[in-house]
Order: sequence, then C-alpha cells, then structure tokens
Amino acid sequence: MRGWSELYRTSFRLGVAHLRRHGYAREAVIRLVVPLDPSRYLELPWALQRLGAFRGQTVLDLASPKLLAVTLARRGVRVTTLDQLESEIEVWRRLAESESNLTFVVGDGRAMPFEDESFDHATSISVLEHVAGDGGDTAALGELVRCVRPGGRIAITLPYAPEGYVEYRKAPAYVDHGERDDLGRAFFQRWYDDGAVERLVLGAPALRLVESSVVRLQPNLNTAYVRTFPLLVPLGPAYGMLARERRGPGGDVIRLLLTRT
Repeated sequence: MRGWSELYRTSFRLGVAHLRRHGYAREAVIRLVVPLDPSRYLELPWALQRLGAFRGQTVLDLASPKLLAVTLARRGVRVTTLDQLESEIEVWRRLAESESNLTFVVGDGRAMPFEDESFDHATSISVLEHVAGDGGDTAALGELVRCVRPGGRIAITLPYAPEGYVEYRKAPAYVDHGERDDLGRAFFQRWYDDGAVERLVLGAPALRLVESSVVRLQPNLNTAYVRTFPLLVPLGPAYGMLARERRGPGGDVIRLLLTRT
C-alpha cells in the first residue's frame, strides 16, 4: 500500500487551507480527522501509481473519491472529474478552489459530455458498481473507453465476492437509485465475481486487460470501523496504516488496470 502518505498529506492540507480561508465546514474537518478513509487504502494508492499519468497529461475521473483527483492535479496532471451528485461537486469545488489543474463537472457517467478520445487516461474507483440500471456499469465503462485515446490506461476498482450479488438498502444513496427489490429497498451496488468481471470487461471490446488483483486488508478492521461509526472515526486512519495488503482468496476488492486499444 505504498503511496498512501501523499494522499494523506494532501487531504490534511486541504482541510487546513479551507479552515484558514473560510472557517468551519464539515468536509474540511473530515479531511483533518480522517484524511484517508480506511476502505480506500487498497484503492487510491494503487490507482495513483498504476495509472501512470504524468505532468501535462489529461485524466478523466468518473466519480472516484475526489482526493485522488486533487492529488493527481497537484502533480501537474490536468484532471476532469465528473459526478452525478451535484452536492458532492459543490463541496469539493470549495475545498479545492485553488487547484488550477482540476475541473469539476456534474453529469451522468452513462452519457458523458466529452468528445471521443479527448483524455490520455481515465479512472473510476469504487463507482461502476453503483451505476443503476440493467447494464449501467457496462455503459459507464464504455463511456470511459470512448473518451480515452488509444493506448491510454483505465484504472477501476470494484467490490469482489466469490459469488456475485446485488445489494439493496432501505434508503437510496444516489441520484438515480434504480430498481427496487421485492421488499421495496433501493439498489445500492453490485458485488462482482470472476464471471461478472469478465462480462463487464468484454462488454467494452476496445479494452485490453493489463492487470487484475483481488485484495483485502489484513487484519481487516473496516467492518468494525463502519459498525462503530462515528465513535471510532478518529481511529479510522490507523486501521489502514497498520494493516497490510493481502492478495488472493478472501479478498473483497478487485483492481483492474485496462488499456484502450
């Protein structure tokens, strides 16, 4: 999990800068108390490293945790991050107001307002599983592929389970909460098994799979963190820093590095 310290510092500095300029804001305080959510230690440092974007290049980000986009922008990468949640965009516009390399856009990942092949690379961390509708994840991945130039890399992560399933919750979490189950619960996310991952990638024919890894934190204390929220929020970052990345059976995150052909 090398690389988390850069993300951690970036988050902390965002919070300090906002509090100094504008005073209290909930998200600014979160940047100080939980600079890096424990569930992201497996994803954000990996994406930062494996995407391989360098100064002057362009990256399209689909609704990933915005800390990744800010960190890339501070490296000199020109990042456009699209999110359907307008409230999320507005919060991060204020937090990252001084980042000249960063552009925020409100939009639907299934129909992005960008020209074909207009970005060098793309990323979408823990997002495609939440895109509602039959084939919504395939449509969003197809849009990322359309917008990336040939040879560009696309880094994505998904929740992984030995047998895939769909998770529903009582209250909708997103703008488009899709279909409801027999109990009236709103769609929340898909969990992917090997077959579902293969179908997703094959649904975008212009992609080549470069790297795939199923990973988990060991020990995995994220469940305890979530169940005790917000009581153990101040300890959350320590869970990620003290744990180690483990690959193979029992993993709950799959990381995919793809290339546009």
